[in-house]
Amino acid sequence: MRWRLSSWVLCAALGGCASSSTLPGTEADTCPTGKLAFTRETACQNDGSVELCLPRDEQVVQRVRALAPELQGPVGGGGRARCDLTKEALYFFPMPEACRETGELPEETWARICHVAADPAVARIVPTWYE
Repeated sequence: MRWRLSSWVLCAALGGCASSSTLPGTEADTCPTGKLAFTRETACQNDGSVELCLPRDEQVVQRVRALAPELQGPVGGGGRARCDLTKEALYFFPMPEACRETGELPEETWARICHVAADPAVARIVPTWYE
């Protein structure tokens, strides 16, 4: 009993005993990648942004803007995200300068994209391509 209690205390002090090779907050345990039409490695392959649809509900929009203040919109049209314009609006999440300079998405931008994707109102986030 004493050994079990000591082990439990040690595990609690270290933040848990789960056997995971990823750190808390990383893609593997928090990012809903099934909602993303890209990976972190390909996130910069677009025309400067990714896009998503949000319901025409100001509370939802404010909640998502709190996660990603750089969110732009609403803009006209359904975009590549194919928003249902009767109940949704199109928004753009611009990619940082690092995408243009190095082709690599900074971790903090990836984390914000993941947090936005985790919002229940967001169905999908796709790359922006202008034609």
